[in-house]
Amino acid sequence: MACVSARAERLDWAVRRLMECRSTSAVVAEMADQWGMSRRQSQRVVGQAHRQLVADLEGAGVDRQQLVAQITHGLMECLAKALASEQPSAVVGAARELRELLALGADHTSPHGSTTRHGRSRL
Repeated sequence: MACVSARAERLDWAVRRLMECRSTSAVVAEMADQWGMSRRQSQRVVGQAHRQLVADLEGAGVDRQQLVAQITHGLMECLAKALASEQPSAVVGAARELRELLALGADHTSPHGSTTRHGRSRL
């Protein structure tokens, strides 16, 4: 079992990686490789780091609506740059993130019920 200082160091490392906008799965893989940890243990540490970031945002009084607007703006800029530089994979990636963030796809439920736009249940 890792000592308290080693656990704190790993947690800080994971928080820094998440703050660098790396995906949780990438941080888990990198942590397992760099720190010689099992994948499951890495998932626990990264999950704890993610919870810490969420708590920090909520504690700081960050307005979620304002944050969504800021992220949307950034993704729109990415999309424009990707289109201008003719990078189709970057266009698709930015468009998918926008769709997910703004719940624009047909695969999202309406706020009035748990059915798709064709009236079928999503079970």
